[in-house]
Amino acid sequence: MYKIVIAVLLLHPIFCKGQKSKIDDKDTLLQKIISDPSQQEIDDTLFKLKQRDLSPKNVLIHDSIVLANTNTLYVLSHIVEDNTHYGAVIVPKRKDDLKLPIIIFATGGDGIHTEFDISTDFNHRAVQFPSFLGENLDEEFMVVIPSFRGQQLSIGNKKYLSEGSVGDAFDGATTDALGFLNVVLGNFDQADKDRIGILGGSRGGTVALLASVRDKRIKRAVVIAAPSDMKALYGLYPNQFKLLFFKDLLSGNISEKEARQRFIASSPIHFAKELPLVQLHHDVNDPFVPIDFAKNLVLKMMERKNGVHLYSYEENIHGFWDDEQYWARVQDFIKKLGK
Repeated sequence: MYKIVIAVLLLHPIFCKGQKSKIDDKDTLLQKIISDPSQQEIDDTLFKLKQRDLSPKNVLIHDSIVLANTNTLYVLSHIVEDNTHYGAVIVPKRKDDLKLPIIIFATGGDGIHTEFDISTDFNHRAVQFPSFLGENLDEEFMVVIPSFRGQQLSIGNKKYLSEGSVGDAFDGATTDALGFLNVVLGNFDQADKDRIGILGGSRGGTVALLASVRDKRIKRAVVIAAPSDMKALYGLYPNQFKLLFFKDLLSGNISEKEARQRFIASSPIHFAKELPLVQLHHDVNDPFVPIDFAKNLVLKMMERKNGVHLYSYEENIHGFWDDEQYWARVQDFIKKLGK
């Protein structure tokens, strides 16, 4: 499922060994980590997130490729939170010097499929690379494509592995996306910092929401089949969380306090009041992420009168590649960012 970009959040189950008391101790610890946060904890977490240093460091351009539509794809690296991180940016070929709006493309992922191959995955009809915006919008927008920590960005036979823990798949991935956005804004004169949107599905949809919370420069978010509440997701896939998302905690690489903050920081529903205009897409019978995730987020956003619209589908899948209405809605929403 990862090969169609909107990756399935399923991992292989783990088999716990050892004494029952040790297992119980771990379960007790995890229950503390996932307990509902107070508003003060949420506010403190958001404050700390916004204090992170995401300024560009050690930026290098590794490659440039002229695409079929004459746009140019660049691969860059930089340092974020002491990790070497890679990403790609597609710059339209233009004769004028006008500033261009930006669409950040946040990939899905599940921690097992740790490679994102632009030349194949991005060529799926879900994205229609290099023209996934449709209607010639690829000539009017820059596309920013961050990889995420522990993920390998591939273009043909060229591979670029971003450092860091693949288990930090939500909060950490959001840091990677925003750090790379700063790289693009600091190194491409065409980039318009006042017109930025983000699109993502599954894990990428969660990142799209979290990035929109943490960076007010992002004005619009398109979110497809995204888990928005980590506690609810843990309830569905507890073994997967222990194997991947809580690996750093259970192996002693991070403290209980750090794990708690990461868990809170990974749930967009805690920060619904901070979100910009959001367009949600979700299948009523999504087999992996129930539509209740989207419905509950909408309710939270409506409490604060945030701009949000939820579109539902009945294809019984984790995405809507064949639905023409889906594409029209996404493109119409994105086009308004360019005005």
